[in-house]
Amino acid sequence: MNRALKLVATVIGVPALSALAASLVCWPIHDGPLGPQLLIFGLILSTGISAGLPACFTWISSDKT
Repeated sequence: MNRALKLVATVIGVPALSALAASLVCWPIHDGPLGPQLLIFGLILSTGISAGLPACFTWISSDKT
């Protein structure tokens, strides 16, 4: 996989996976009040993106090919 394709996959994949994880966690409370749902969803999404993107960028930049 070339570097540009890895970069595109990272930029699209990490936020998408974080949103999926946040949706799965928030599913049991989907009938509850909107405020806590948005708070939990936002925290999981931002944590996933802030931890995932640097890790993926490190993985991409360490590849010398």
